[in-house]
Amino acid sequence: MTRPNHEAIAAVNLERQGYLSYCPKYATKQVKKPIVIRPLFPRYIFILIDQFWSSILGTRGISRVLLGDNGPAILPTHVIDELKSREVNGLVSLTTPPKFHPGDPVKTLSGPLTGHLLIYEGQSVHERVRVLAELLGRKVVIELPEKSLVAA
Repeated sequence: MTRPNHEAIAAVNLERQGYLSYCPKYATKQVKKPIVIRPLFPRYIFILIDQFWSSILGTRGISRVLLGDNGPAILPTHVIDELKSREVNGLVSLTTPPKFHPGDPVKTLSGPLTGHLLIYEGQSVHERVRVLAELLGRKVVIELPEKSLVAA
């Protein structure tokens, strides 16, 4: 466990001592603000310990070591492997799978299109989606909030 906002400092100092560490990060974007890169698990850093580990306690940036029954707590390797497999350009991808796939029939629960069959076209911006609706004898692309749609 690191001191608040000291993950990078701890990683550098652990590396100087010969430890391998891993601090998964992700990018967050808010409307009209720049992208910010943050630790996926604030104040936590994973360390490969295959040697004497008490020197970690005095490492700059580290506040404490999480302990198990026989020393440092052990995390299964497959957990780290899974996190690393989700990385794109060094950042963990936190995308959720889409609720619908292009071509899926959907309907809206409220508004003027209630009761009309809509065809999901894809994701738009700001949690909105594009759907196709047949209005006045032609297909029209409409953007709706994703939370207002359900499978038809």
